[in-house]
Amino acid sequence: MKNQNIIFTRSIPNMSKARLFRSVLALAGVALIMQVSLPRAQAYDLSSLNGSYADSFAGFAPPTPQANSYGPVYEAGLYTFDGAGGFMARNVLNFGGGAILNASWSQTFTGTYTVNANGTGTMTWTDHRRHFVIGAGGNELKYVGTDPNTGIVVGGSMVKQ
Repeated sequence: MKNQNIIFTRSIPNMSKARLFRSVLALAGVALIMQVSLPRAQAYDLSSLNGSYADSFAGFAPPTPQANSYGPVYEAGLYTFDGAGGFMARNVLNFGGGAILNASWSQTFTGTYTVNANGTGTMTWTDHRRHFVIGAGGNELKYVGTDPNTGIVVGGSMVKQ
């Protein structure tokens, strides 16, 4: 054991063992830091929305487009995105506690969507427009919606199924 110590101390002149140990630790730390990459901002595109999403919103709608008063509107829906800028949806609506519209879920509608690299985008169909932001790596959407022709204003979210 004594001979090994002599060989070790002779091979590294003028460097104490403690200093050598600190240097090796520092080098190992730098190597580790270089291996760990910082999380990068995800770049989004049309394919970021693909598959079925459960939707829910609440908002306000006038009884007629010309009315000055608003009542509540609620929706539950299932939106299926094709990953290429199109979607198909089924939904049920309730305006102010009355009957459920499309209670059989039989009516569908189609629309288009855009996605910006930062995860924002728009969905459009008929007279409706939603401005959204993608969250949770594409597993959810948060949005506000407007319909300039009917005056409907909503806010809601979608969660990937």
